[in-house]
Amino acid sequence: MLPSAIADEWISEEYHCARTIPTQESWIAGARQQLPVGEVIFTAASMTTNQGLMITYVPDLPSGDLNHPALIKRITEVLLSQGWSTDGSSRMEWKGKTFLQFIAQRRDIVAGKQIAIVRATMRDKSLYMITAYGKGEADRANDSDFMRVMETFRFVDQPIIVADHPEGPSAKVYRFAMLGATAAAGLLLVGLGVMWLLSRLSDEESA
Repeated sequence: MLPSAIADEWISEEYHCARTIPTQESWIAGARQQLPVGEVIFTAASMTTNQGLMITYVPDLPSGDLNHPALIKRITEVLLSQGWSTDGSSRMEWKGKTFLQFIAQRRDIVAGKQIAIVRATMRDKSLYMITAYGKGEADRANDSDFMRVMETFRFVDQPIIVADHPEGPSAKVYRFAMLGATAAAGLLLVGLGVMWLLSRLSDEESA
């Protein structure tokens, strides 16, 4: 379960992207999922709203052109493998890059009818698809509440440390305790050194 009291960061050094779960929300993160084409590298669902987010990655495509028919076909194949159907796409600028946006639907055995907003873009020759999904009957791309988690998606260019969980209070207490113990040990060594030096001086004066 992802923490609910603080914003939770998922940052992937391997795939150079990140996302944030907003504060005061509890989500359950799922396992990575291999697809016939590509892989779901991140998935999580809200415990209260039944909304979800997926990030799908497809490497080594022959072209980085979003207009290439083979790329559109590959995106459609990925959506079909996840149970989604769509009637087409539209181009948009988002996060400083050009994306294709798809409105997709599927029927889940448990959740019933679901709608998804899918945004796809190329980075070099790798395809990234960010999917926000949940219950609904219409295009929810302009629904800020529905899109709030997708909007936190971003590419990360610089080498970083993977940080799936922010440092909690227990970790901070442990670190301070270790620093205190190290300082105490240093003071003890200094005290022993002073005592040894005074003992030597006393022996010399006695002699």
